[in-house]
Amino acid sequence: MLLYLALPVMLIIASILSYWYSTSLNQAVIQAKLNLSQTADTIAAKVNEETQLAVRTTEIMALAQQNGLFGDREASINFVRAVLKMNPSFVGASFGYEPNADNQDQAYINAPPLKEGVYVDQTGRFLPYWHRDFNDSERLLLEPLVDMESSLYYEGVRQQFLRDGNTETMITEPYVYEGRMLVEQSSPIIINGEFVGMASVDRALADITDFLQTIKQQLKIDVLLLSQRNNVIATTLTNSELTTKAIAETQYANLIEQLESQGQARRVIADNDPLDSHVYYFDKAEVNTGHWSVIVRRSETDIIGPIQAQFSPLLAAAFASVLLVFLLFWYFINQATKRINIAIKSVEQLANGDLSIHVQKYMTQKDELGTMFRSFERLIKASKDIDQVCSAIAAGDFSQTVSKRSPYDSLSDSINLMSSKRHEAEQALLEQTIELRRTQQELVEAEKMSSLGSLVSGVAHEVNTPLGVCVTATSHLREMLIETKNKVASGTLSKTEFSEFISEVDLSCDILLKNMQRAADLISSFKRVAVDQTTEELRNLYVSSYFNEVLKSLYHTLKATPVDITISATELEPEVYSDPGALAQIFTNLVMNSIIHGFQNGSKKGQINVHIEYSDSVCIHYQDSGQGMTDEVQKKVFDPFYTTNRAGGGSGLGMNIVYNLVVHRLKGQIAVKQKESTGVYFFIQFPVTPPN
Repeated sequence: MLLYLALPVMLIIASILSYWYSTSLNQAVIQAKLNLSQTADTIAAKVNEETQLAVRTTEIMALAQQNGLFGDREASINFVRAVLKMNPSFVGASFGYEPNADNQDQAYINAPPLKEGVYVDQTGRFLPYWHRDFNDSERLLLEPLVDMESSLYYEGVRQQFLRDGNTETMITEPYVYEGRMLVEQSSPIIINGEFVGMASVDRALADITDFLQTIKQQLKIDVLLLSQRNNVIATTLTNSELTTKAIAETQYANLIEQLESQGQARRVIADNDPLDSHVYYFDKAEVNTGHWSVIVRRSETDIIGPIQAQFSPLLAAAFASVLLVFLLFWYFINQATKRINIAIKSVEQLANGDLSIHVQKYMTQKDELGTMFRSFERLIKASKDIDQVCSAIAAGDFSQTVSKRSPYDSLSDSINLMSSKRHEAEQALLEQTIELRRTQQELVEAEKMSSLGSLVSGVAHEVNTPLGVCVTATSHLREMLIETKNKVASGTLSKTEFSEFISEVDLSCDILLKNMQRAADLISSFKRVAVDQTTEELRNLYVSSYFNEVLKSLYHTLKATPVDITISATELEPEVYSDPGALAQIFTNLVMNSIIHGFQNGSKKGQINVHIEYSDSVCIHYQDSGQGMTDEVQKKVFDPFYTTNRAGGGSGLGMNIVYNLVVHRLKGQIAVKQKESTGVYFFIQFPVTPPN
């Protein structure tokens, strides 16, 4: 009820204050804009007056030269000095002739200087420049002009006349001359239609700035004076770095563009000042002479400050009334607000998954909020039940279900169905995983037996060669023995024949011994390698020596290929306690992989280098010079069943077996990388002694 009574009163007070404030503010702003425009016009007129004085002075100086003064250097020097002395607002005045324009340069090369200074350059060119002393403005100094061919005040006027015959006075852009920031007015001296020199006067930007500062102190406004090219001539702004800068290169560029875009429809604009971000009112007035422009600004605070000072007491009274109304209102709704906030906080906790919410003590109230808390308690209990069931499902317990709360409770049905489907999926996945592992193990064993079969076939073929030699040698020995025995029986055996028989017997025995030893070595190597590959027993071994034994068992496969295999190790190679079967399988698979894929089934010549290093671990560097791998093959080389030789009978398990043997049996690691040259490079590292 109090709220309904207070609101109309509050609205009436606020409306009256708003109307009075807005009306007073609008009137103050309109008057301030009018005053600002008038001030801009006044400043522009004053600047124009000073500029016209300088322009008229230079034009009079040029006319004096054109009407008899030209060539009279002494009179010209005195004339310039008199001009400067009679005009305190000027800081410099000068004449500048073209080289030898008066045909007197040669005569003045060694001319003695005046007591005030020099008025010609080294070539005798007439360039008298009178200027005021920095420290004593009443003292006048004389020196020759410099930088004539690159200056605005001379070369600019000269080019203006030569280009289009323009004889108007030029007002230069602000520039620095011998430590002073100047603006110069220059008029051409034209005799018989030819440019022979110029007359100029200088005004210091500091003097113009002092004039603008005086206006600022009187009227509390800031002024920017811009040249024809929108360079800053003078300013009352505290940022002195603006002087001589192009306004387009400053933070005021957008603001000036707004003022210029108005054209003839001149209008005061309000905007944030780019330097201090406060709101100011800006206006622009044109200076007719020289096409300069005056930008003025006044702070919005200075305009609306008096209005705000009057408004503050009324605003305080209104605020006190409103505050009283709201205190009463707050008193009556505070209790309800507390309970609502508790309800909101509880809902947010529930939305964030926090089920440790207790609202039982708020359920006893017999109002709408009490009913809401009782319903909320039911929601919390249902959420806890669902959380308990979902946690059980995540832990693998599918025995729990969510009780149906009503005929419309589809959530409980969905959760119970999800639990059932997940249980079935996990059972099916477990069975498929077991079957996949069994199949993979069978394929790995088949691959190993295939490798062992190839080994047996190769060794059998290699043993056959020395055994065949032994049979031949034995047959030859038997024939020699029978022949010798017959000769002894007949008494026809000579001493020479007996010596030959002894030599043949010695040679045959030597052949038998060597080939039988070769066969024994092959069988011994085969036995060690075969036994190692069919068992997982650990023993001490030298890795390089063991690789050479494995290489012997592969001799039958490798002898028909033009591939050279080199095995090397560091000096003083230590014994390693490791799994020889795993090492044999790794080395065999790497070599056969290089032969088949790197050297195209051994049809290409190549080199395989295996180097073993030892430190805290065994490091095997395996590198071939084959055709190498693509990036795609390199990424998948250890994947099971991945092969690039499926048509040639490849199973895709060779390198996967190598990876598993290195990582799981030897507890090491293996990496492959493409070398900059051809071929591939494998790096294998495993501990010298396997971990417990």
